[in-house]
Amino acid sequence: MDEKSQPLLQPTPSDPPPDYETSAQEHAQTLPIREKQPAPPAQARRPPPPPGALLDLPILKYMRTHRVILASASPRRRALLTQLGLPNLEVRPSSKPEDLSKAALGPWAYVSATAQQKALDVYATLVDEAATKQSEPLPPPQPTSSDPAANADPAADRSRKDPDLVIAADTVIVTRDGAILEKPGSAEAHVKMLRHLRDTRSHRVLTAVCCVAPRADAQHPGYAMAAHVEETRVLFARERDGLPDDVLAAYVRTREGVDKAGGYAVQGLGGALLVDKVDGAVDNVIGLPVRKCLQLCEKVIFRQNETSDDEEDDGDE
Repeated sequence: MDEKSQPLLQPTPSDPPPDYETSAQEHAQTLPIREKQPAPPAQARRPPPPPGALLDLPILKYMRTHRVILASASPRRRALLTQLGLPNLEVRPSSKPEDLSKAALGPWAYVSATAQQKALDVYATLVDEAATKQSEPLPPPQPTSSDPAANADPAADRSRKDPDLVIAADTVIVTRDGAILEKPGSAEAHVKMLRHLRDTRSHRVLTAVCCVAPRADAQHPGYAMAAHVEETRVLFARERDGLPDDVLAAYVRTREGVDKAGGYAVQGLGGALLVDKVDGAVDNVIGLPVRKCLQLCEKVIFRQNETSDDEEDDGDE
């Protein structure tokens, strides 16, 4: 058969095509064959920064570069502030007993006074500690690098400095009949507390926030302070709507709400099982109204001599 009579399409070969390396050898081509390099040792990757680290706000810029203290042991409050991109946030709870009279003060004044007491106690304690440490010689650094700056202890340096900002908060539950609830003291009290919140359905969550910062002009008393009480109304589900006593008892056994005012966590199982509706700021129920907190921080840092209408209203309550 001559060339012209050969079919245009040749039958497909049954063997698999050779790989690129074999083909190069067969055709005597000098294709660069890259040897497999050993994998580099795995390096620990830093976790990505929280989205709040990208917030370009003057008050957050200040807080990221100054000594900021959270006067609370609450992990929820710490998480709410940390998500704003505050890597150097210090936690220093107040050791002063919370023994103010609820009956004499009433809910709003009680929670506000408690938050202010926490903030001032921690602020005064840290100022005294800084003064003491400033009078002491610095401990010799432990050399770990040829760079002296790398051997410095940031925590030790911060502790010798007065706090630039102290944030304190306190949260209580006010029932429909005006009773003030804090954390449950036992499993029995916990069930009783949740049953009361369910049967009365509606209650209010009050969180007081207090911010303290040193005055730039050192005017008496030496610090600026601003406080606010945020209110959120919470509606529990009814017993006939899926919240019978055995569900309350089962929730108590999870121990999720043992360290929370009212005995439940709106951001956890409590919000899914117990809560029917929230009217107001959810982060206030968690333990810290973040937006209002930042407003108070701005006031004591940037506007120390201003008196806002909001503060005057709070004082009238």
